[in-house]
Amino acid sequence: MRLAPASDTANSRQMPLLRGAEVLSRTRDLREIFRIAAETAMDFLNGSFCLMFAVRFSPPDLTVGLLGCCVSDGADTYWDDVCDGQSWLPVDPLLADCLHTDYGHAIAHEGDTWRLAFAVGALGEARWVLEIHSPLKPRTADCQALSLFLRCFENQHQAWEYANLDTLTRLLNRKTFDDDFERLIAAAELAEQARQQSDERRTFSATITQPCWLAVADIDHFKKINDNYGHLFGDEVLLRIADLMRQSFRSHDKLFRFGGEEFVVMLRNVSEDNVQTIFDRFRMAVEVHDFPRVGQVHCSVGYARIDPRMSPAELLGRADEALYYSKQHGRNQVNGFDELIMSGKLRITTPAGQAQIQSDIDEIFL
Repeated sequence: MRLAPASDTANSRQMPLLRGAEVLSRTRDLREIFRIAAETAMDFLNGSFCLMFAVRFSPPDLTVGLLGCCVSDGADTYWDDVCDGQSWLPVDPLLADCLHTDYGHAIAHEGDTWRLAFAVGALGEARWVLEIHSPLKPRTADCQALSLFLRCFENQHQAWEYANLDTLTRLLNRKTFDDDFERLIAAAELAEQARQQSDERRTFSATITQPCWLAVADIDHFKKINDNYGHLFGDEVLLRIADLMRQSFRSHDKLFRFGGEEFVVMLRNVSEDNVQTIFDRFRMAVEVHDFPRVGQVHCSVGYARIDPRMSPAELLGRADEALYYSKQHGRNQVNGFDELIMSGKLRITTPAGQAQIQSDIDEIFL
């Protein structure tokens, strides 16, 4: 019997990583990029489960936040990204060890399990740590091969950021809006179908029947900020506003910089009773924030409920109408399109708009 050369055996062993890297190179969805990386890594090392952490270097402290986990049931592997990576915890010795070298890895034997940690990034610049639990001790060559694969993940994530994030604020950019809006429409359709089914059965599920919302936010008198303090401080205001948005909204809400001082927010599964409070919380966070040199800054917000029967342009138009009302009636306030219509504060003059509003009113009261 002729034995395969050691190099051939090593190459065949690493084929799953090569296939995973090839799939990653064709993946454009951020969640899928994380899922493919985690599942490929865990399958390669015969893991029972793995954890993906975000890393935050804030000297002298080094902390991590859980982003998601991957679990194997023996036959299939599943990725779950329910965590937001914003609950920061101190690193334990194993995670710290792998972060002290370029793209390093560390291993420890705990009971009947081998615990492995891989840093994704250069020394002092790693953005993630992948922790894998496996009943088998991996070979050094396998750990080195997996570290190379995780560089492919890092490169693909950087490519995604370059294509999808605004270069200044790191919020989603305008060209990603259409794809995310289609997903929001689909979610609104599912919620509406679930609501109708619940009405027919006289049951109610609050988790799946809540509506979706689209909001447009605009910094009040932003031109004066640029004129009086210069564009450098104007950019600082935009950066602070983006940070306040991340803090005010949920991790899975979609936040966009639409250009200049205009921002867009997409919310899923939020009740009509709570949506005004959510946007007011963001407005108030801006109002009380102390902006460098500039001092106090205000913003106005207009929002509209997502109606799957309407086009993106029509729904954006509704949110813009509500924003325009906020701007024209004192600024530093939040207004919803439906509430303005129902109270008679806003009128729609186009025949198509009037017909749609009348249809909505009939659905509510008849």
